[in-house]
Amino acid sequence: MIPDELRQETIKIVYSKLFPHIKKTPLIKSWPLINDIFDTNLFFKMEFLQHAGTFKARGAINNVLNLDEEKKQKGITAVSAGNHAIAASYASNKFGLKNKIFMYNSANQFRVNKCKELKANLYFTDPHSAFKDVLKASSEEGYSFIHPFDGAFTMQGTATLGFEICNQMQNIDNIIISVGGGGLIGGIGSFVKQKFPKCKIIGVEPEGAKGLTDSLKTNKPIEQVLINSIADSLSAPLHMPYSFSICQNVIDQMITVTDNEMIEAMLFMYDKCKLMLEPACVAGVAALQRYFKGKLKNQDTLIVLCGSNIDIKSWNDLVFN
Repeated sequence: MIPDELRQETIKIVYSKLFPHIKKTPLIKSWPLINDIFDTNLFFKMEFLQHAGTFKARGAINNVLNLDEEKKQKGITAVSAGNHAIAASYASNKFGLKNKIFMYNSANQFRVNKCKELKANLYFTDPHSAFKDVLKASSEEGYSFIHPFDGAFTMQGTATLGFEICNQMQNIDNIIISVGGGGLIGGIGSFVKQKFPKCKIIGVEPEGAKGLTDSLKTNKPIEQVLINSIADSLSAPLHMPYSFSICQNVIDQMITVTDNEMIEAMLFMYDKCKLMLEPACVAGVAALQRYFKGKLKNQDTLIVLCGSNIDIKSWNDLVFN
């Protein structure tokens, strides 16, 4: 059951309000060489070209657009390893809002610098205490918490990505989506399933951060995920009831990939497409290489390249070390 706030008619209205503030990112058909390698008709949704370099700009901006004037005056707060922090910083800077942005102590310096460029007021915290810190800032200081993957406004933002995809493709047999907290796959999947009910929604997690895979197996969102992966953008420390319930309804299959497989996919995308992408962005490519090569023949398969904020040194260190 898709909740009313994620119904097609609602998302069309959300998109009309959001569109002036986001990019309609390209969806490209892959070239024959790559189609032959994977033996499927492959498409890429280039969401890494979105403002702030990540799909999370959609949810962050949609949250801001739904704040009343009093809440806008008090500002916003957010927490993440990097991409959501950048997106929240971007939204705050765009709309001239006060902010208190929490980043994990392990956050990549390149991402920290991007937040600073966007005039973020940064605070560093441990991943497993991060949500307590940000909720304290919200409840005691009045900042509005912009959740990285949960909540109606955040997921409406990701659902607009599904809306764009459905307007850019006439048929979709499979969509392969990187999974962190579940907000992206839940939002995209909720819209796509309404337009293309037979489309298979496939989620991809790192083996070292498979919180949603385990949550679906136990039929409840895990509150503390064990994390050990290079894909920090997919390393959500917990899962939430609302987004989890939507994921339960739209996901057809979950796949896990290793760090080495993501590194191989990073190198593949650079070698074949000349794209320098972070591990989280290429998780779908890694899954296609590992599990689906030759199994999706004559089918239209879309990989969502969800975002990429990585510097040359970090990319080189991962790929060549």
